[in-house]
Amino acid sequence: MFSGDLARAVDGALHGRFAFDGGEEEKYESEPVEAGGWLALQRRVHQVLDVAPHLTTVDAYQAVYIPASIEHVEHVPIPNVADPLQVASLPALLDELRRFAASASLPTDDVELMQLGAHYLEAEDVNADLDVQTYVQLMLSAKQATARRQALWIVT
Repeated sequence: MFSGDLARAVDGALHGRFAFDGGEEEKYESEPVEAGGWLALQRRVHQVLDVAPHLTTVDAYQAVYIPASIEHVEHVPIPNVADPLQVASLPALLDELRRFAASASLPTDDVELMQLGAHYLEAEDVNADLDVQTYVQLMLSAKQATARRQALWIVT
């Protein structure tokens, strides 16, 4: 995700504090979504779920979901970086996304998610339903990261 000294500092901070395997498969990258989609999704999740801290308390800036169980979002300082890295649990994120999907009548099946994603890619209004667009890309990405045992980076 990062390069050079920053990549080594981030890797050292993460692996020094959390035990997880980074997975060696090729990296997966989602379709781009407007930055406002993250906040729109968080607002919608707040409306339908009582508790979803791994989704609603993470900023879409310098955040990573790791394939490990973490009780709450942690803020990990990185040398020579102004803001700490937000670290959350990928399994907890998937659970929250599935609960949200059930409450909001959204799909969780890969084929249905890809069809919905294609619908928005072909839509004339690229800002339509940013919450749903973000959900689709986040769910697909979280599933890929889980299958590959990789960290899921959230970057805007």
